[in-house]
Amino acid sequence: MKKLTFLFAICILLLSCEKSNELSPGVINTEFNTKILDGYFIQSIAFDKLGNAWIGTFKQGLIKYNAQGVTVYNSTNSMIADTSVIYDLAIDSKNNVWIACEGLIKYDGTNFTRYNSSNTPIPEDFVTSVEIDSKDNVWFSSCRFRQGGLVKYNGTDWTVYTPDNSDLPVHFVQSIAIDKNDNVWLALNEVVNDSYLAKIANGQWTIYTSAALGFKPYYFGNIQLDSKNRLCGAVDYSLSGTAYNDGAQVFIFDGKTSESPEFDKSKNVKFLTVDKHDNIWCGLDGGYAVFNGEKWTVEGSKFKENGVFAIEQSNDGKMWIGTGNGIYINE
Repeated sequence: MKKLTFLFAICILLLSCEKSNELSPGVINTEFNTKILDGYFIQSIAFDKLGNAWIGTFKQGLIKYNAQGVTVYNSTNSMIADTSVIYDLAIDSKNNVWIACEGLIKYDGTNFTRYNSSNTPIPEDFVTSVEIDSKDNVWFSSCRFRQGGLVKYNGTDWTVYTPDNSDLPVHFVQSIAIDKNDNVWLALNEVVNDSYLAKIANGQWTIYTSAALGFKPYYFGNIQLDSKNRLCGAVDYSLSGTAYNDGAQVFIFDGKTSESPEFDKSKNVKFLTVDKHDNIWCGLDGGYAVFNGEKWTVEGSKFKENGVFAIEQSNDGKMWIGTGNGIYINE
């Protein structure tokens, strides 16, 4: 009996140790000691329901990464050109991979299909943001400076939104996010200091200017939703040419009011991602910063040589940081 009790106690101890490896909300793991895909310039990362990592690169193809190995799709085995920059990736409920590049490409696990201005109503062959709603509608940007706009594709029909045929205030859709109610949020830029948020809810548009946001956005980076359905966004000062910027770097907007948690005004936030605990991870010029709702953790030197271009959370909760030379994972 004593042996059984001892064994039971050991099992409980092992289970508690295993459980302790999973970080609690608000606790940030900054030990990025595992590196994969050395030599690849990473632009985007997404994870499907099967646990596969899909990785977009700068002119090095699309990568499928899992425990079984690495598969690279490029001009030798797919329609992805050697000059393709894969800006964004999205996975629908059927595990189709949607690839934002020079046009939109769908990969169903067997076949690649390209959608562009020559075979669809897509206005511009320049796609930098793609998102999927709960009905598997594909929403993506198709625009350049003062050209094009937003496109919705339901698998059959294409709907193109521009300032000429909708309430879209400007052509350039910087980023797209879709909330739990299938409202589509857009971060829009015309030029610096001329940026807007827009929401499409059941076909109705709401445009948020600086007056509604409570601050004047310099130039939007990307946007994402947290678990409370709040919009989190990056404000990018790359075009300012100054070492210090006094405006908002990051904002959290609940549809009525916004807050702007600040850290180091000499750091420029290029983009952000929100993890399952609502920690906001920001990509900086040479590192990252994380806001846990109360305080910032800033790492500005570890990735300085290669730069940070993507941050995503995998299905098992680990953070992946994509750089100009491979991916780093916190174990």
